[in-house]
Amino acid sequence: MINFQRVACINGTVPLLPSLMSAEELCSACKFVEDGEERIVVGSLDLNQCLWLPDELTGKRPGVNESSHTRAYLSNVCVAKELQRNGLGYALVGKSKKLAREWGITDLYVHVAINNEAAQKLYMKSGFVYESEEPAQQARHLGRPRRLLLWLDMKNEPL
Repeated sequence: MINFQRVACINGTVPLLPSLMSAEELCSACKFVEDGEERIVVGSLDLNQCLWLPDELTGKRPGVNESSHTRAYLSNVCVAKELQRNGLGYALVGKSKKLAREWGITDLYVHVAINNEAAQKLYMKSGFVYESEEPAQQARHLGRPRRLLLWLDMKNEPL
């Protein structure tokens, strides 16, 4: 049992411009209208306040004497390929940190594929540090690349 306290999906959107409308690969489910303006979701992540996520490395903080309900994980982090390396991922992580602070989160975690150097750089730039690494045998069993577990001490994050 995962025992989620709270989950939030944070989306990054841009106006649906005529130049984007011609792209055949745009997902109709990603389009919406807000205040009369057509927009499209171009990035997203989930903030999960829970003890652990299934089939993932588990964060060690806060310690056993502290409330583990102050731990949260980022998951399903994605940015449209055409907009990667333009600050959108950094902005999404920033929004998630702000919401995590509002929830009283003290320890924020993210899993990242060991071969995804761009994502690792994004998280390091956002203040995350290495905590642990998934064993190769576990990754093979789950049919995915090995993952790193990165940790952010929210108590040391500027307001």
